[in-house]
Amino acid sequence: MNAEPLFRSLYEAQQADVLAYFMRRLGREDAIESTADVFLAAWRRIEDVPAGDDSRLWIFGIARNVLRNRQRTNRRSQRLRSRIAGMPFGLEPSPETVVLRRAQDREILEALATLRPRDREILQLRLWEEAGYDDIAALLGCSRHAAEQRYGKALRRLRSVCRRAGHVSVSGTATTHPSPGATREA
Repeated sequence: MNAEPLFRSLYEAQQADVLAYFMRRLGREDAIESTADVFLAAWRRIEDVPAGDDSRLWIFGIARNVLRNRQRTNRRSQRLRSRIAGMPFGLEPSPETVVLRRAQDREILEALATLRPRDREILQLRLWEEAGYDDIAALLGCSRHAAEQRYGKALRRLRSVCRRAGHVSVSGTATTHPSPGATREA
């Protein structure tokens, strides 16, 4: 097996999507570094790349792990800076809030922040990354049916939060893939 052409093909096919995945979750510099980390890991494990469409799922599995590590590192760094400065630890706005400036997007992001991390993750995978239920099931280690059920419950929770906040509706049926700002206020 010739590793370089396989890696080049994987990189060309997935780099833009992986970077977009990180840009929606991290600041610009962290997103760029995290994307590089994903492809470094992919290069190191090039013999493990599955054939065909499964390679996309495989690379996003790596991205998910890199994201968790990056977020954990960022939290530790923030706590350390706060301790050094003698200031209490406070949460900064999420990178999504910075990237998505429109008022409707911020409102949805605020509603998402009130959900459990597991609910946020499945909604982001389905609606932002446009992942299918089979891919979500593989990433989360559950059945397709469980992925569909988790998505439905998470979407109902998001709708409930939005209703309580005074928003009219939240799109996101199983047949559509709205952007994060696909809601409309009355």
